[in-house]
Amino acid sequence: MTAVDFRKPDVIRPDGDDDQHSWNAPGPADHTDHDHYEDQEQDTAPEAGPEPDGDPRTMRLLAVVAGVGGLVLAGIGFTGSYNTLRHLAESKGFGTFSYAFPIGIDAGILVLLALDLYMMRKRMPWPILRWTAHGLTVATVAFNASAAGPVTDDPLAASMHGVIPVLFVIAVEAARHYIGRMADLLAGETPLGSVPLTRWILAPLSTPRLARRMRLYNLPYKEVAAQHQQLRIYREGLRQKYENDPRPWRKAATPNELLPFKLAPFGFSVERALAVPLDEETKHIQRAAHAAVQRAEAEIQRVKTDVQLGEARIQAEVDKIRAEGRLKIAKAEAECEAQAEIQRAEADAQLREAKRQHALKLAEDQAAAEAQDLADETEKRRTLSRIEREKVQASWGLEQQQMATEATEMERRIQADSAARAQRDEVARKAGLVEQQQRLAQSLAGEKKALEEAAEHQRREAEHRAEAVNKDLEAQRGTEEIALSKARAEAAVEEAAEHRARAAEHEARAVEAAALARMSQVDWDVHRVVAMIQARGESAVTVRVIADELGVSTGSAQDRKTKAVGLLKGGGIEAPEQVAA
Repeated sequence: MTAVDFRKPDVIRPDGDDDQHSWNAPGPADHTDHDHYEDQEQDTAPEAGPEPDGDPRTMRLLAVVAGVGGLVLAGIGFTGSYNTLRHLAESKGFGTFSYAFPIGIDAGILVLLALDLYMMRKRMPWPILRWTAHGLTVATVAFNASAAGPVTDDPLAASMHGVIPVLFVIAVEAARHYIGRMADLLAGETPLGSVPLTRWILAPLSTPRLARRMRLYNLPYKEVAAQHQQLRIYREGLRQKYENDPRPWRKAATPNELLPFKLAPFGFSVERALAVPLDEETKHIQRAAHAAVQRAEAEIQRVKTDVQLGEARIQAEVDKIRAEGRLKIAKAEAECEAQAEIQRAEADAQLREAKRQHALKLAEDQAAAEAQDLADETEKRRTLSRIEREKVQASWGLEQQQMATEATEMERRIQADSAARAQRDEVARKAGLVEQQQRLAQSLAGEKKALEEAAEHQRREAEHRAEAVNKDLEAQRGTEEIALSKARAEAAVEEAAEHRARAAEHEARAVEAAALARMSQVDWDVHRVVAMIQARGESAVTVRVIADELGVSTGSAQDRKTKAVGLLKGGGIEAPEQVAA
């Protein structure tokens, strides 16, 4: 325990007083009979307690007598003072105001004391009221004493005139004392009391210190006397404790043992002073605990702030991802709208082109020649496409044979249901290819039929125009008609070139479909895995996902993924788009 030392031990006053005149207290060797008399006889004398109440009727009678007597004394004092002051005022030249002057002085005393009593009853005393009333009392005593002439001429007459106002002031002071004491009792406060006169007489040296301590620290006399007595007993105990020590007991005692002497002038009892070190240590521990709690709360607040910041960052990231998603959706919608706009523009262009074709007025021989050239060109393209397909089939057959050789060992473990499903997929794929080829053939036939109909229509229009020209136009307009026919022929050539491009595109699609039709089940699954990896990412497409998606075993799924990764990285397996190209 940490000792609390407020003063050096060698200058401690054993009686705990802060009076400079009693700094060096006598030790056990020079303890005189006079000191012993003061310590034992004067300090230990108990204060007489309050007398118990007597007969209630007697007390009421005494209260009535005191009240009536006080009023009689106040009336006598006021009347005598009024007459004396009125004659004094007349002699001093106050004139008619001499009748009001005594009332002003004595009524002022009465009003101020009444206000003081009222505020004392309300626990709001204002000392200036009492001081002013006492000042007016001194003034009226002086005025009454001087009314009979100079005080030195006849002191007895002056005293007789001056004692009359004192009666009224004494009665009011008694009432004030009673009201103040009753207010303290009603408020639950212990009256401080006063130091008995016998103590002032019997212990004139220590009594001023006790009175000073009572007023400074608002302590009742009983408590101060008990503290003083306990301090003397404690001092005697220390003397007996260290009587065998060569040093004086004040130097042999520990700092904590000397605390009662140091703190006694400040209103501390012996027990309270001895408990100060423990109280200080307890407060220190409480402050340390409070600081630790504050630090923990600050740490918790910091963690909460970090969590809030993390949540804010996560929310910002989520908002960013949502914004990107909305942006992608907006872009896709814009692209769809643009594609629709392009399709509408193409439809409008086709409509305008159809209208322009109706306006063509080619000659019959030129239309027939152009149609024949177009047929020859189409036949040539078909021949070239057939040769290209044969080349692709030959190269794809070699690659298929090599891939089949590599996958033979793995395909042996494919279950019977997988083989059946592959066969069904193969049949469905071939059926789709046949249907696609049929649609392509129908499209080509439709385009050819449209060209023939256009040529026939142009021929009929040419005949009609020729007849009209022969009938209606003259020879000088023949040149203009020929120039117009040439322009229309050029437009027909452009239209035929566009039809040829479309036919080539359809043929390329047919070649791609044929290449897909020639693929095995394994190659088809590999390309499906490639599409899955491109759409979701390699880490998301696991072996289990591939097995569930394709309906194959885990080993087959691992083989499909390995080949798909090799295909994406250029490991020797070509995509169907590359084969078709």
